[in-house]
Amino acid sequence: MKNLEILPLSAESKKRIEEFARQYQRYAHIAIEIVSYSEGRLIVRAEQKDLVNDKFLSKKELTERVRDMFKDEIPEDWKLTVSAVNFDRKDIDGITLDWIKKRMERLGLKNKHLSNYTGIDKCTVSSILSGDKELTKWHKVALYYFFKYYEVANF
Repeated sequence: MKNLEILPLSAESKKRIEEFARQYQRYAHIAIEIVSYSEGRLIVRAEQKDLVNDKFLSKKELTERVRDMFKDEIPEDWKLTVSAVNFDRKDIDGITLDWIKKRMERLGLKNKHLSNYTGIDKCTVSSILSGDKELTKWHKVALYYFFKYYEVANF
């Protein structure tokens, strides 16, 4: 579990929390990480990365699981805040060549911009945009988050 070492807990408690996190990762595809800890306030992030038995857990279910995981492991006077993240593959899976071209046009972007900002080499970007090459899952993820950030940041 990321950042577990920042918690002022016994080695035994950390070991149990680490094992809970490992089991959730393995069997439920839930990634859990410590975001921060300061003066008795603990912030934890949880995200389900994939469907398990064709089901995603709701934010409420993720929050309950994380709270149960930390129950009896952290002092009662600590404030535990769980940031449960909905992961919706439909947005990413729905990316098409047309979707990319419309966003590029609306934002005034060229092929070289996509290459520079996403790390996808220029030849691959050109092949994708000309329809010669299929979009891979990695390309879709990179482009989805690039456009999502670009639209908000306007850089």
